[in-house]
Amino acid sequence: MSSGALSPGDATEQLYQTGIHHLEEATQLTFLKNVYGGLLLSFGGVFSIIASAGCPGLEESNPGLVRMLQGITFPVGLVIVYFVGAELFTGYPMWLAMTALQRKGRPVEYVRGLVVSWLGNLVGALLVATFFSCLSNTLTEEPYRSGLVAEVTEDIVDAGWGVIFLRAVACGILVTLAMFMGTQNGDGISKALGLHLPFFLATTARFPHTVKYMYYASAGMMMGAPLSVGGFLWKCMLPITLGNTIGGAVFTGAYNWWVFMYCEDQKAPDRFEGLDGGSDGGA
Repeated sequence: MSSGALSPGDATEQLYQTGIHHLEEATQLTFLKNVYGGLLLSFGGVFSIIASAGCPGLEESNPGLVRMLQGITFPVGLVIVYFVGAELFTGYPMWLAMTALQRKGRPVEYVRGLVVSWLGNLVGALLVATFFSCLSNTLTEEPYRSGLVAEVTEDIVDAGWGVIFLRAVACGILVTLAMFMGTQNGDGISKALGLHLPFFLATTARFPHTVKYMYYASAGMMMGAPLSVGGFLWKCMLPITLGNTIGGAVFTGAYNWWVFMYCEDQKAPDRFEGLDGGSDGGA
């Protein structure tokens, strides 16, 4: 019996075909799917803030446990995004790096996909920050408000531009690895775990994700974080977007293209073969 998981080479081919699809996708469809993706991931952010900031005394006594609470809760949003067919900007560098290396598409299609997906995610994050975090009073009460403001201040305002960028590269690697593993696994539980585990590492380490901080930073600004609109764009969005893009494009997209498409490493042993009985029916 097969485990139901694709080999890394087959998963790479599926990701490449996803990139081709996004090059050809209508602009309005790209925008709407990314608005929905930004909205859903931001709900994961609401869950994470309530879980972690809701234990204010724990931050001083056991800060590692607080980070683990964030790591457990925030990736729920990514799992939901993947399962309902919505999209996030952070997947596009991985997909489009593979199509670019295969010399597919036109430059305008790449620019359109990246820009439209980014703007769509921003709209979705702002919707949750404005209507479902502030105006709904979901996070305006203590200790949630101060917990969010403190995290934005520590991770963005007080951190150096280069530090934010390097952390964002690590997040770009891990979140695209999560998407790779989600593609690789066939059944719902395995997909959820594949999506959750790498993003759990990124969130626990507080490696910044573009869409996460579209929501965190905008909601934090509405609640009093010392971050201006210019600071939001220059100190938050720019280094995180660039870092996530490089991490996903180079360390996941280009790596898998090189190993499994350019070098055609399909003769490597299938590590999933035999997990459920050892027969020849590999994924």
